[in-house]
Amino acid sequence: MKNHGGRKDGNGSKAGTGIPELRKPAAAAVNAVLERPASASVPGNGTLPRHLVEVTTKYGTPDSTGTALLGQLPLLGIQTAKEIRVSTLYEITGKLSPNQMQQMSRDLLSDPITQEYRVERDTPSRAFLMGPHWRAEVWLKPTVTDPVGESVCKAVKDLGLPEPAAVRTGMAYHIIGRLNKAQAERIVEKLLSNPVIHRTTLIQR
Repeated sequence: MKNHGGRKDGNGSKAGTGIPELRKPAAAAVNAVLERPASASVPGNGTLPRHLVEVTTKYGTPDSTGTALLGQLPLLGIQTAKEIRVSTLYEITGKLSPNQMQQMSRDLLSDPITQEYRVERDTPSRAFLMGPHWRAEVWLKPTVTDPVGESVCKAVKDLGLPEPAAVRTGMAYHIIGRLNKAQAERIVEKLLSNPVIHRTTLIQR
């Protein structure tokens, strides 16, 4: 989430707001339409639209998080991966128009200097295009509290937009190279997720 110029306190929050800084992706890519159910049932709110935002570092920017993960793969006996790119995902449930989703993504969820974002079926920019790879999504389970998602809800309201009924956050990891499914699954299990708190999906693209 963007830091709007304020200093951070000792807990990594922007001073005076109590809103924690979101984990920044180092880079990301996706070459297919982001698919999510069009609506969700929220207790006390009935059925509400569900939106998906993916945030990535701009094309050509080094991916420090992905590079660090790549360096750990030899410990798993995997030598054929060439690159890992990481992005941040936001699943937003609420009655927000396309323009409001664009404003939220631009002004709150991303930094225009270093990052790009994609809302649902937007045409992908170069930063979101890549060749064949494994895409792993890692989300907190519905029963696990998502403090970052809760802070986003409050920050959206501060922008003067309708407060979402819920925001869930996740990460997408794009593993590039010659890997079979068993190797990709091993990476997700050993490096990217904790089965106690996470739900994961793995797709070859």
